Amino acid sequence: MVSKIINLTRSFVPNLSANARENVASVNAMPEFVLAKMMRDGNKGIVRVDMNHCTAARITENGINTIFTDSLCGCNAVGLITKCVDGKPLAILSHYVPTNNAGQLSALEKQLAKYEYYTDKNFKPKLLMNVRGCESFPGGELEACPTAFIDKVKELVGKFFPRGVETSVTPYPTKNRSAFFSFANIYQFDPSDLNKVKITNVGEKEKFIDLNA
Repeated sequence: MVSKIINLTRSFVPNLSANARENVASVNAMPEFVLAKMMRDGNKGIVRVDMNHCTAARITENGINTIFTDSLCGCNAVGLITKCVDGKPLAILSHYVPTNNAGQLSALEKQLAKYEYYTDKNFKPKLLMNVRGCESFPGGELEACPTAFIDKVKELVGKFFPRGVETSVTPYPTKNRSAFFSFANIYQFDPSDLNKVKITNVGEKEKFIDLNA
């Protein structure tokens, strides 16, 4: 079966040009700008999550298949993918400034409580965090900057899913970036098989998930 997920990842990130038209084209090719244009053109299958918001989306074959947030640039993105009792995925995505961790935790808890009755308790959800990264040493590997927030998110989600959660934390750089570096966090579900998901994190790092695996 051919995947119907649109490939938003660029083969390379262009440098700033002396030609204004080339710079405009480079901006428009960024994943978040491609999705924004699709929304302006009338695509109803895409949901955008604003800064300091938390949104849940029921994923269906002919409905919503993409949820994303952009302009993280130091903020925390926390997402959760689980299944409802009808077998369809539920995606929750939040984007908050790091000075409002309490607000992000509260918003996540409200969405988890809202959909608790409908979630499949036999499914182990995927908890995905995209957070600011720090180098372990100059020129070293990027690691999540020390914060109690990550453990607090795990603890909160664990209360709703006592059978366990699969957690992934992806740090991203906040310095030495190109002019057209993408700060988007994107979840795309394949309309032909909703169990197939492509996550595009800040910096266009791809992660593919099979919810049935």
